[in-house]
Amino acid sequence: MMTKKKDMLRALAFITGALLVIGFVLWESGTLPLVGYEAIIVVCFPICVICLFLWWMAREHGEDIPFIGY
Repeated sequence: MMTKKKDMLRALAFITGALLVIGFVLWESGTLPLVGYEAIIVVCFPICVICLFLWWMAREHGEDIPFIGY
């Protein structure tokens, strides 16, 4: 069974979102230094936002990846 791009985008958005939450919990508990949490935010937040946008806009028929420009 082939996975669709929409399913892959949803999974990637979920994984990066989970990493953001885990990083926040570790930072609040004092396990992760602020610099480490900032690095997680810089890497994961843009990926999460873009994947959520593409997942939301993906159609079930035709092309899966829409144009993001304006």
